[in-house]
Amino acid sequence: MAKKIIPSLLLFICLGTMLSFAQQEKDTVILNLEKELKEAKIDTVKADILFNIGSRLFGRDNPRAKNLLNEAVDLLPEASLNNSLRGQIYQYLAAINNDQGNYPIAMTQFIKAKEQFDITNDSLRIANLHHNMAILHNFQGNFERAKENLFKAIHINTIYKDTLSLAHNYSTLGEDYGITKKPDSALFYFDKSKKLFTALNDQSGLNNLKAQLAKFYLGLGDYKKSITLFKECVDFGVKNEIPIYQIIYSNKLAWAYKEAKDYKNALKYCKQSLDLALKDNHRQWIFNGYLQKSEIEEAIGNYKDAYASAKLHKIYSDSIYNKKNIRKIKGLELTYAFKKQKLKDSLLFAKEKEFAEVKIENLSIKNKVKNQWLLFGGLGLLALFSIIYLVRSRKFVISKQELQEQFSHDLIKGQEEERSRLARELHDSVGQKLMLLSKQTKKLENPNMENLASSTLEEVRTISRGLHPSNLERLGLTEAVNALVYDINANTDLFFTEEIDNIDNTLSKETELHLYRIIQESLSNVVKHSEAKAVKMEIQKKENSIDVLVSDNGKGFDIESKYKNMSLGLKTLFERARIINTNMNLESILGEGTVITLSVPYKSNTLNV
Repeated sequence: MAKKIIPSLLLFICLGTMLSFAQQEKDTVILNLEKELKEAKIDTVKADILFNIGSRLFGRDNPRAKNLLNEAVDLLPEASLNNSLRGQIYQYLAAINNDQGNYPIAMTQFIKAKEQFDITNDSLRIANLHHNMAILHNFQGNFERAKENLFKAIHINTIYKDTLSLAHNYSTLGEDYGITKKPDSALFYFDKSKKLFTALNDQSGLNNLKAQLAKFYLGLGDYKKSITLFKECVDFGVKNEIPIYQIIYSNKLAWAYKEAKDYKNALKYCKQSLDLALKDNHRQWIFNGYLQKSEIEEAIGNYKDAYASAKLHKIYSDSIYNKKNIRKIKGLELTYAFKKQKLKDSLLFAKEKEFAEVKIENLSIKNKVKNQWLLFGGLGLLALFSIIYLVRSRKFVISKQELQEQFSHDLIKGQEEERSRLARELHDSVGQKLMLLSKQTKKLENPNMENLASSTLEEVRTISRGLHPSNLERLGLTEAVNALVYDINANTDLFFTEEIDNIDNTLSKETELHLYRIIQESLSNVVKHSEAKAVKMEIQKKENSIDVLVSDNGKGFDIESKYKNMSLGLKTLFERARIINTNMNLESILGEGTVITLSVPYKSNTLNV
């Protein structure tokens, strides 16, 4: 799967006001508020009513909510002391713009909201803003900055015992640790979040936690569990008539189906998500949707549609994820860090012009302003060149890695071809001559020469079988592995315990050869190096995978030092595992033995042609 930035699902939940899922009750409340709005005469009262309507429409009808919230902020006079209301309006507007992919605007409005909450010293709403700013950093792929904001929010939540917000922050933190490949930390915070949501009986929170777990399992390759959880999330959104839930979870369900190579269902849920996103102009999910549709269409061979979707994805990609936006967001954060030092001197810093005036008044001379702009300009250029350098370096590393992987694949393929050639030469040339020599020695009635000729012939045959496993072609993979185990069992003092299911006609010929070589090399290492007394060999055929285990009770080794000086044999084992699309796990304890496990995926209806 192509690398993608997959944002958090919780931005529209953690704003302190939870969505009600009783549609009739919602409509009744909104109708009453609209009636009050018609009767209101004072602008500040109108602004308060508009905010209440907009916040209730949030997540259901974001375009309308955005218009009402903008109208509300325009009605508030500049000298208004209602800083909390102004801050909440900016907070909701930031959330909507973030969801639509307008990241610089979203960051500007988050900063304006924080300015208002700083004035009122509203710690709980400041904690909530840290959460939302973390989500924005997640959208940009800056997970370390996201974690910093989440830990700040968790600190405030803990002091004020804000259990609901704490549960959401834990779940988002778990998601970030999952994305950054730290599964133990991810599960730790997911578990803390689940306990809090369960204690609160918060079904919405539990549902979104379920979605994060689904994405986590998708990253681990557990497609079945991931699909099941995402389906439940989609059903939750449909049942409670929440369009944004249906957009997000349908999109993620489509990714899960794509990873599982069920392209029919992947395309179904991708279109479902994309249609709703286009209807409500959710640019982030339109961007993801077209990327997703392009990859699915390409996978099923619809290259014309794949190209059309890719072009649309590029259009939205350029408008959402571009260096200008990323630099602007970072600049806004730096601006706010400077502006925060001056907030004590004034109650309102909502306008950019006012902020510029405050900066000018606090600079001693004009020259300092000029120097500061030169400094910022230099830093900006340095940041730009750094980004360009990092992007090029990353592309070079990826290209180098791909070439190295292809070289390893070709090298192993060449080894197999050369082994096959040598095996044929030994069998057809040297083997035939030795067989003739053996027959001739029998006529001479010389037992020593006869035994020497026979043993040499058998040794050549053994070498030939080792170079190219003819049993694999003649008898199939199952019997070839059985013969390998039998041969080692007969010629060593090892005590074998084996459970080998029939796995013939399950994998492709190339995969069968690589799997046989992995088992052959693993058993050879046991014989040569382990000093073991007993070996356990298991091959289990499951619904969508073949699980292999090779375990011994030998002397074991230090894995960390072994990895630093990995032998060619071990490197080849891991490379073969990578070629057949599986991870090989190697565990060893000094004095106790070594265990090798791998799980080879396959489709249950695959025919070996």
